[in-house]
Amino acid sequence: MFELPNAIQVESDGLAPIEFTFRGKRYRIHNVLNRWCESGGWWNRISDGVYRANDLLDDNARAIWRVEAAPIGAVNTFELERDETTGKWLIRIV
Repeated sequence: MFELPNAIQVESDGLAPIEFTFRGKRYRIHNVLNRWCESGGWWNRISDGVYRANDLLDDNARAIWRVEAAPIGAVNTFELERDETTGKWLIRIV
């Protein structure tokens, strides 16, 4: 099975991530600095004038959390991305 280089395993409370494993280390999230959603393909919907509210494959929605996390020691800032269609998590910024 092919694994994306920045793919991570995330534990959440059902709403937000609370821990993740990256490069063999488990990180505890100490603080959520910011959270936002991004979507792709909106320009396709606008250009043809057709609104597709339920077309997730066209949208490629992503939920992003900027968090402070650490295994043991100094806290670092990460951006965690969850694909809203597949549910897979990635690290955007390390």
